[in-house]
Amino acid sequence: MAGTMKSITLLILSFVLLGSVSIAAEPIRLVTGNYPPYEYEEAGEVKGLVVEVLKEAFARSQLPVEFKVVPWARALWMAQHGEADAVFATIKTPEREQLLNFSNESLIPLSSVFFVKKGSPIQYNGDLNALAEQNIGLLRQGSYGAVFDAAVKNGALKHPEFSIDTLTNIKKLIAGRIDLMAGDRIGTLHLLQQNKLLDQVTVLSPEINTSQSYLAFYKTKDHSATRNAIDKAIKAMKKDGSYQRIVDKYTR
Repeated sequence: MAGTMKSITLLILSFVLLGSVSIAAEPIRLVTGNYPPYEYEEAGEVKGLVVEVLKEAFARSQLPVEFKVVPWARALWMAQHGEADAVFATIKTPEREQLLNFSNESLIPLSSVFFVKKGSPIQYNGDLNALAEQNIGLLRQGSYGAVFDAAVKNGALKHPEFSIDTLTNIKKLIAGRIDLMAGDRIGTLHLLQQNKLLDQVTVLSPEINTSQSYLAFYKTKDHSATRNAIDKAIKAMKKDGSYQRIVDKYTR
């Protein structure tokens, strides 16, 4: 009897262990938008500054991961509805925090600024009300800081024009279909350089806002162990200098 019980116990334990291995082997599905140099797809491979940071963090945590680039609004929807495990690199907003669990460690700070077509008389002194009548190109489901987002939501900025990606906004700006556009400084300048359009656009100052961006997980499923492991890895990377070396590759 004792031998039979021992065999049954070992059999149950084997199934439990096999199940654990199977679960652990499932890659964490991360989605993001096409936003070079932070994250983008090239020749079928997802690359970029934040992608490198996350690849290193997942490797240190010994967790399998897969990346997918889709339009930004779609990326947010997928993570909010469980079609992906997490989305990056996203700014915290009250609406997003209702649907996503954010990491504690920031992936990268994002500075939003206005861009105008070269020669445009439009100026910006920090007062959004002065731009109330302008057609402003924005990223669909993008965030440009709490003050700006509220100005769009409450109608203080009367003519927002939404596009699925930043390059579309750049083309609309140069074609005169919008008066100015808001975008991340580094990301937009990178796109302008890649498309040989730097000499056609001017950056306005001051900046609109600087916000930290995060990895944000599907809230209905418990991803706390993964989130904590990645937080720990990124914190260690910032301490040992490996994080800064990745940033420097793309910003110097």
